[in-house]
Amino acid sequence: MKKLLHVGAIVMVATTAAAPAAETDYRLTACAHATSNTLETGPDLTVFSNEFWYIVVPPATPKVFENNTAHCVGYNRIMQGKVTDMGSCRWTDTAGDTFIGEYVDAPDKPGAWTFLSGTGKWKGISGGGTYETVAMGKPAADGSIGFCALITGKYTLPQ
Repeated sequence: MKKLLHVGAIVMVATTAAAPAAETDYRLTACAHATSNTLETGPDLTVFSNEFWYIVVPPATPKVFENNTAHCVGYNRIMQGKVTDMGSCRWTDTAGDTFIGEYVDAPDKPGAWTFLSGTGKWKGISGGGTYETVAMGKPAADGSIGFCALITGKYTLPQ
């Protein structure tokens, strides 16, 4: 009997601890100011770093993303007229909690975003999605530029 109660307790703990996390859709528009530093430019290859600062403009789904800001650093390569872009962003929400993700924009594929880590309410975040540029200004004399991106996908937080 004692052994049966012990097995029953283990099964009960295992089934309550394994509650699946809920997946949440997100859709937001983030506008940025970007700068770049050229490492190499030529007819066959252009390589430069980029740094940009985002803010999410309302409305965003879910609302918790509204007015979040981000600082991103990345790397671009242009070969044979095709652009490869990759980097990471650290997002900060209005409560001060953060999450970090990675973006990759490979030739002939949509831009992809992956959540890597988080703090506070974002601790344990996973998931990802896609992004696309929806507006771009003319480059300024200093080479900086403003643009907006539509970012969509799904994320999961531990229960």
